[in-house]
Amino acid sequence: MRRLYIHSATLAVIGVSLGGPAVRSLIAGEWGISILLMTIGGWGLVFGAGYQSLRTDPDNFSISTGLLVINIVAACMVVLGTLLSAVSS
Repeated sequence: MRRLYIHSATLAVIGVSLGGPAVRSLIAGEWGISILLMTIGGWGLVFGAGYQSLRTDPDNFSISTGLLVINIVAACMVVLGTLLSAVSS
């Protein structure tokens, strides 16, 4: 699999994990600057990752293996934290 798509997917996963619960809070009527920032930032990551994967040539994309692994680990940690937060509340 090409590194561009792995990189974009990890950013999108992080964005959904941040933006999804924030949108749920907004729908429930909870308003605050932190919730708004998480919504904008999370969905901004999703749209940015989608734009990057559509507009970048996979053959010209370059990222080191170390940074790619850090992105994958970060995405897994964010998903785990989101799931734990959802289960505990």
